[in-house]
Amino acid sequence: MNAANSRKALFLRFAAYCAVWVAFFAGPTGAQLAPIKPPPEWQVPAGSGGCSVEKSCAELAPAMIKSALGPSPLEENLRYLTDTIGGRVTGTPEADQAVGWAVEALRHTGVDDVHTEKFTVPVGWREGHTSAEILSPAPFRLHLVSIGWSPPTPEGGITADVVDVGDGDDAGFAKAATAARGAIVLVHTSLLRTWDDLAKEYQTDPQIVARAIHAGAGALFWMSTRPNLLLYRHTGTIDGQLEPLPQAVVAREDAERMARLLSSGQRVRAHWEMPNKITSGPVEADNVVAEIRGRERPDEFVILGAHLDSWDLGTGALDNGCDAAMVIDAARVIHASGSRPRRSIRFVLFTGEEQFMLGSWAYARAHRPELDNLEAAIFFDSGTGPVTGYTLSGRRDALAAVREALEPTQSLGVRQFTLDAGVDTDNFDFLLEGIPTLVVNQEPANYILNYHAASDTFDKVDMAQLKRQVAISALTAYALADRAQPIAPRQSRAEINQLLEATGLAREMKNLGLWPEWASGQRGRAP
Repeated sequence: MNAANSRKALFLRFAAYCAVWVAFFAGPTGAQLAPIKPPPEWQVPAGSGGCSVEKSCAELAPAMIKSALGPSPLEENLRYLTDTIGGRVTGTPEADQAVGWAVEALRHTGVDDVHTEKFTVPVGWREGHTSAEILSPAPFRLHLVSIGWSPPTPEGGITADVVDVGDGDDAGFAKAATAARGAIVLVHTSLLRTWDDLAKEYQTDPQIVARAIHAGAGALFWMSTRPNLLLYRHTGTIDGQLEPLPQAVVAREDAERMARLLSSGQRVRAHWEMPNKITSGPVEADNVVAEIRGRERPDEFVILGAHLDSWDLGTGALDNGCDAAMVIDAARVIHASGSRPRRSIRFVLFTGEEQFMLGSWAYARAHRPELDNLEAAIFFDSGTGPVTGYTLSGRRDALAAVREALEPTQSLGVRQFTLDAGVDTDNFDFLLEGIPTLVVNQEPANYILNYHAASDTFDKVDMAQLKRQVAISALTAYALADRAQPIAPRQSRAEINQLLEATGLAREMKNLGLWPEWASGQRGRAP
């Protein structure tokens, strides 16, 4: 058979193989696998001719970087997750489809094991058909969306006065006085520009809601922090329960129009219907877990994680579909190297992150008996801005070891290691268990503008940068798993408590209402 016929036969066999898989996973109960169309140069090795197990991460780095930056299924995987499945709110059919997709995509990487681990969310939620209009002094419709896990408005909606409470601080509510009782209070915001702005938003919003309840308000309108009628969705609930009051994000321009009418002394009256759909009880959700077994100490492991769930106004591309696809491709790159690190690497896609890290909390609880064997946990959750390094969340004792282990990543821009900490992604519950964590530091790029917004779509992803993240994450996981000694020991509860105070996490946890869970032992390392 000549070369042309050989290529044709190979193509036909590959097409038949793809057809079988597509037919199998297109059934009503299965999740369709993203169409993977690897160029001829890309293939998972069959097991011969790969790197020997004696090779270090530094020796493997050039080939792994080439594999990550070269032809791969990364882009098609992400396109399928975002364009075909779309937004993936925890507990919804779309989230379940994403779990099925992730299982099959990870199986295609050649890893040793792929499975799901269930947990429950107290209440399932999705938005109904939200609408609102100003009735007086001049009628106009509002552009708005429900806050995540907000209760619905009563049947028939709410008709009430809108009362301006400024920034929602004590002075704003004091100025509104009794007018806030039974009203829809309008809370002003600043434009979102930096990571610090975003952190402040999460820390102050629960206090504003508490003031609204104390004032007897009936509901809240939040002024959008984005311009040009751009809407987004957050939630303030920290345990998967419903918010205490109906709340919506209102387009900035509409909110400012209401504020101008109110400041001119006119009475603003609105009718608002938000028939959100709430389940009658808990709903199940799944984390997706895959593993490459270590060659010497398979019961010891390192985690590489990202979250699979997203909000649903956009398609969850930057937050955090890009990193879910990245974790899958990092598994491919490591397997394709033909070498195994000393310890195992677990690739975990968490759900429930947007409801305050419920999936990673569930994972930490379920795996508590083996956490002494978890050497480090690595997390990506910041879009596709250039990676500058990692934050170690206060673990100064791990700094020197991490610098040394990750020297092969310097050519990819990984040079800055910081100690700042925040309650902002899935590393949180591992930190509370005393595990050294690495959370990627990235330049914001276009992440903040599109954060949780209708504009968070596939076209916002910088694919070249995402491929660099694949290389960085694969090398990081391999280097830490292959290191002769752990980067730092697991901390005791007393040491964790000291870290929380030293980093300011204790204050942040108290502001968010998380401190009682830690103090009681419900969350984090047991007393």
